[in-house]
Amino acid sequence: RVMDRMVLESSLRRALDRNEFQLFYPPQVDVLKSELVGFEALLRWRHPELGMISPDKFIPLAEETGLIISIGEWVLRTACRQGKLWQDQGLPLIRIAVNLSGKQFRTRLDQTVAAILLETGFTANWLELELTESILMRNAHDNLELLKELTAMGCSLSLDDFGTGYSSLAYLKNFPLGRLNIDRSFVRDITNNPEDIAIAKII
Repeated sequence: RVMDRMVLESSLRRALDRNEFQLFYPPQVDVLKSELVGFEALLRWRHPELGMISPDKFIPLAEETGLIISIGEWVLRTACRQGKLWQDQGLPLIRIAVNLSGKQFRTRLDQTVAAILLETGFTANWLELELTESILMRNAHDNLELLKELTAMGCSLSLDDFGTGYSSLAYLKNFPLGRLNIDRSFVRDITNNPEDIAIAKII
C-alpha cells in the first residue's frame, strides 16, 4: 500500500504538466420546466498506465500533499475557459459549478478567482462555487468575509452534500448561500423511500 501511494503521489505531481487531468460537465436540469440550467465541472485523472483514476483515490492525496491548490486553480481556469467558449459559440448563458477544497480557503481565494475570471473573460454571474459544510464551519468568521468578497464579485455560492455535515441553522442563515445541494444519500432512493422523501421535502 505504501509503494502504491508513493507511485500515485509521484504520478500526481507530474499529472498537471503532462495534461492528464480532464473535466466532465454533467448537466443540471430543472425537471419541472425540462430546462438545462447549468453544468457541474467534475475532475477526472486519465493516467497513461493505470487508466481512469477515481477522484476518491487521488483527491485525498492531493489534499494531503498540498497539490490541490494548483489542481484546484487548473479546474477553475479550465471550467471558466470552457464556459466562455460556449458563450462565444452562441450557446445560451449557462451556470457552471466548480467544487472548492478547504485548502483553497486558506489562500487568497477571492484574488485567485478574480484573476482567473479576468484572464478567461468568463462572467462571474455564471460561476457557482460549491463548498462543503466542513469548509464553511472551519474558521467561520474569516470564511464569512471571504464568501462576501466572492458574492460581491458576482459569483454564486452553493453548499454541497447538505444534510451530512454538522452546521447549525443559526450559522447557516448568516452565510450568503444561493443553493443547497441535498446529499445523494437522501436523493438516491427518493422514488421509493418515504423517509428520504420526507427529509428532502423538509430541506
